[in-house]
Amino acid sequence: MLFQIIKFELKYWLKQPMVYIFLLINALLIFGATSSDNITVGSSIGNVHKNSPYTVENFYSSMSIICMIMVTAFVNVAAARDFFYNSHQIIYSTSLRKFDFLVGRFVGASVVAMIPFLGVSIGNIAGSLMPWTDTSRLGPTNWNAHLQGFLVFVIPNVLFISSFVFCIAALTRSTITSFVATIVFLVSYGIAQSFVRNIEQEFIGTIIDPLGSRTFSVATKYWTVDDRNNLTLGLSGIMLMNRLIWLGAGLLIFVFTYFRFSFSERQASRKKKTSGEETEMRQATIPLPSTIRSYSNGMAFRQLLHQTRIDFLGVLKSTPFIVILLAGLLNMTVSLLYVKESFYGGTSFPVTYNIIDTIRGTLYAFLIGIIAFYTGVLVWKERDARQDEIQDALPHPGWVVSLAKLLAMTLLIEVILLLAVITGMVIQTVFGYHTYEVNQYFISLVLLDGLFFFYLTVLSMLVHTLINNKYIAYFIFIVLVIVNLFVWPALNMSSNMAAYGGRPSYTYSDMNGYGPFTTGLTWFNIYWLLFAAILIMVIIFFRVRGKEVSLIYRWKNGMQELSAGRRTLLISLVVLWMACGSFVFYNTKVLNTYTPPKTSECLRADYEKKFKRYQNHAQPRITDVRYAIDLFPEERKLIAKGTWMLKNKSAVPIDSIFLTMPQNVTCDVNIPGATLAFNDDEQYFRIYKLGKPMAMGDSFSVTFNTIYDANGFENEVKVTQIVQDGSFFNNTDISPSIGYQPDGELLDKGKRKKYGLKEKERMPRLERNCTDHCMDTYVGNNTDWVNAETIISTSMGQTAVAPGSLVKEWIEGDRHYFQYKLDHFSLGFFSFISATYEVKREKWIPSRPKTDSTSANDEVNLEVYFVKGHQYNVPKMLHAMRASLAYYSEHFGPYYHKEARVIEFPRYASFAQAFAGTMPYSESIGFIANLEDSDDIDMVTYVVAHEMGHQWWAHQVIGANMQGATLLSESMAQYSALMVMKHMYGEQQMHKFLKYEMDRYLRSRGGELLKEVPLLKVENQGYIHYNKASVVMYYLQEMIGEDRVNAALKEMVDSFAYRNPPYPTSYMLTGLFARHTPDSLQYLIKDLFYDITLFNNKTEEASYRKRNDGKYEVTLKVLSQKFKADSLGKETQVPEDDWIEIGAFAKPADGKKYGEQIFSRMEKISKDENIFTFVTDKEPAKAGIDPNYYLVDRLSEDNLKEVEAQ
Repeated sequence: MLFQIIKFELKYWLKQPMVYIFLLINALLIFGATSSDNITVGSSIGNVHKNSPYTVENFYSSMSIICMIMVTAFVNVAAARDFFYNSHQIIYSTSLRKFDFLVGRFVGASVVAMIPFLGVSIGNIAGSLMPWTDTSRLGPTNWNAHLQGFLVFVIPNVLFISSFVFCIAALTRSTITSFVATIVFLVSYGIAQSFVRNIEQEFIGTIIDPLGSRTFSVATKYWTVDDRNNLTLGLSGIMLMNRLIWLGAGLLIFVFTYFRFSFSERQASRKKKTSGEETEMRQATIPLPSTIRSYSNGMAFRQLLHQTRIDFLGVLKSTPFIVILLAGLLNMTVSLLYVKESFYGGTSFPVTYNIIDTIRGTLYAFLIGIIAFYTGVLVWKERDARQDEIQDALPHPGWVVSLAKLLAMTLLIEVILLLAVITGMVIQTVFGYHTYEVNQYFISLVLLDGLFFFYLTVLSMLVHTLINNKYIAYFIFIVLVIVNLFVWPALNMSSNMAAYGGRPSYTYSDMNGYGPFTTGLTWFNIYWLLFAAILIMVIIFFRVRGKEVSLIYRWKNGMQELSAGRRTLLISLVVLWMACGSFVFYNTKVLNTYTPPKTSECLRADYEKKFKRYQNHAQPRITDVRYAIDLFPEERKLIAKGTWMLKNKSAVPIDSIFLTMPQNVTCDVNIPGATLAFNDDEQYFRIYKLGKPMAMGDSFSVTFNTIYDANGFENEVKVTQIVQDGSFFNNTDISPSIGYQPDGELLDKGKRKKYGLKEKERMPRLERNCTDHCMDTYVGNNTDWVNAETIISTSMGQTAVAPGSLVKEWIEGDRHYFQYKLDHFSLGFFSFISATYEVKREKWIPSRPKTDSTSANDEVNLEVYFVKGHQYNVPKMLHAMRASLAYYSEHFGPYYHKEARVIEFPRYASFAQAFAGTMPYSESIGFIANLEDSDDIDMVTYVVAHEMGHQWWAHQVIGANMQGATLLSESMAQYSALMVMKHMYGEQQMHKFLKYEMDRYLRSRGGELLKEVPLLKVENQGYIHYNKASVVMYYLQEMIGEDRVNAALKEMVDSFAYRNPPYPTSYMLTGLFARHTPDSLQYLIKDLFYDITLFNNKTEEASYRKRNDGKYEVTLKVLSQKFKADSLGKETQVPEDDWIEIGAFAKPADGKKYGEQIFSRMEKISKDENIFTFVTDKEPAKAGIDPNYYLVDRLSEDNLKEVEAQ
């Protein structure tokens, strides 16, 4: 009987279309992800093949979450089918054995539930065979990866999910309950994972991961490109442990189900029994109330309110809705509890915009699901209850019922959003933050997002009205949502007039509110509200009333009911919508333009094809600049006049000047005696023919006039640099760039191949003997060191800041003027800022006398410009500037500016950036950081110290335009910041910081787009010049000494600060490091800078014995292996002859995570297996090799081991 039941289940489901629909959906999704870059499932980017073993297993891992609902559908029906068809009394009264019944149904449904997962392999293989698929992104088909993906993810996950769903459905005998339980499970899964976000809690995360997705991520987090292209994870290590745990959990759930299940009917408990004999029937005469029939508009309105109340409360009070709502709110609340998490394990204040972003990221999927499901429930409520004929016969206008259901759904959504607002404010209160910004909650969530969900509700109701099949309507609505959210962008259709409910993306700023986004948001919402009103008229027109449901009949019936008033209303709505659409079109396509992503991509390719030939033509250099800028923030308008002094520093005469013009502005250029020989407005490229060739050493001035005027509103706000309060723009935004700009070229290999372009080197190759590339810096090809002077005016009440020191400030009419001048020539890279600021000022006086009276300054004015309410960390920023100036001036050389400023700017970008003497700093990072916990990494000091470091590393010493350039700037600024933090917070805090840096470096290697290179040849790759460099430079100063590293850096500054071309290269820096490194440690220079070097260090045994003198003799058995990796991460073991630290730690004090290091010694290691013995004064708790994790090791967790007493 068991096999007959399994066979029946298989036959039953294989005849159902749902199996093949789910299979097709999965296959198409993976097919798209494999054959196109527009669809992403998991992470298959860069050099990782789209059919690599890692990608295939990652597809299976990702689809486990997506397919959970599919599994639920199969198992749910198998467990509760008899109750759905009311056949349970017949089935349960037979001689069927419980074992056969339960196991047969469970196994049959589980096997069928696995079939849709085959779509992963079908889609991946089919996608890789398509002629348009880029073959360079494919490797050989690895059948073992497909098998491993199925064995590791599909079978365990389906069995566990099936046992869970089967248990709920079989014991409650309710499909709704089991579906709700599935949603609760998904929420619980998300909540459980949110508790283990920290890298130090990853192991716990792998244990409490029932689907294995996080476990897979952790197990492969340090896989390189080569690993991802060749290795399969399989069942081993933490993955095997995880799978066994949750298979066991599934088995226990099924055993529980087996013993709890009964074929008997469940009896409802009653507190009081009644019987027919005990009931006395009495007759009573009840007078019927008299009624007055009224069919007025007022009565219809009262009917509308009454029906809305019934529908609203009917859903609101239903148990499934309450459970789903509570699950969504719980998921959201748990995420909100982590809203303070910030960089490097630190925290920030729970500002309102972060609360709102978290609510959107965790609650809105539930809201879309509620709209999709409950709109259908309301539309079909009377028909499902077989009460539709009664309701249809009632005396009410046809629009009452449809409008009531729409209003009920709208009220439900608004109630949920209000609950989210209240929850967010409660969380802020719990964290002691009381700046609630209720208006921001209301506008962002209740109004703007509420309108979007209203549009979705209207669409869902329209689909259910037109398609007279509830489940097909569900499917079509979901498809429409997916198309609207994901397919239009993939098809290069980015107009918000076409995407249903489309509106400009926006960012709220504490500095500028909704600023430049307000007008566009308003008009697009009016446009879609009018369109939604038209759709509502269509819903009312085609509403099912009666037994005739064909569209033709409903069309005829609707035409009969279309009164003059309704016709007038419909025509008015259409006319208003078209008028509004015309106005929106005029603003977004005539007054302004927008360029879809693929069009922009094509333009970049054409730019290279047309003008690459001009890249090496000699061009003049800018030596001096003057700006006169009038900024009108309220109007978002700018008028700028600039003057360049150009000089021919090349060895040949120049007869033409090539200009790449700034975008989004109007710019006129005046070159004396020159004519405009060529102009390509589409590519913003011009060629001016000089009347007389510019001889070597000649100079002349060029002027340009730039205007930016925000006309109307845009499809997407492109210019956030000029805003009402918090304008922040660079000189490149308002002035042309001389020469061809290679930064405008495409970099992605696949895209370059698509447009017939050769593969591009990310940067010119590093050279020992400098060529033309040493004549340019990596940040620009048209200036060296320049002088700059600016007069900038802005609105009253705002403060404008430009390069240099403030020379003069005055008020003229209703304008506020400022004049600035650079104290020292600098890079031709400037920023201009204007906002309503508060300013905190201090002075820093060097502890040593200046060494160059013509350059260095007796004192430096320290300034922090911030907006009211963001004063939390201003003292910390000033302290960081003082500490940085003190350390860098002492060890590297003098600071040549009279000012050092940190200036807050709106969170339209989240970075800090260094200009000469000025450091703009986004409001969304350091200004809202919460530094109350002394154990947290001080991100504020770190960022300020890093940007202050750039005043030496980039703004004094700047690398040539070739590989390794950012080693001289970003990496040295990183090292500088580390030293400031080390002296401020001590070694232990630095070890914590470096652990995050190591983790980020190792994680990022697998996502490399082109190739990983050694630090010496870094190609502006952040994970190398920031994260790896932190580890490398800190280790270098630990090994050779901080003073030696600083001596090398001081030589670098002395030799190259403000030097004209040729510019230094990374060879020169590493040469200085080598000169200051002892002979016994020279191998470090090659390992750290010239190669990609990794280690596999492991402590295999650790024990101690207490000696008679009270000391402890520790014995370690360690493994140490050294590897070199290529650009894709393929490793080769090499001989080792390295000095490596061994050490021991005491037991941590109460409340502390780390114990005191009680022993450290360098050992020369030249073989894999080693045994070391040492003595400590204190009892050791842990000991091992490379105890402070200075060496790059992909499995550093086994460096230390708990020491066992002998």
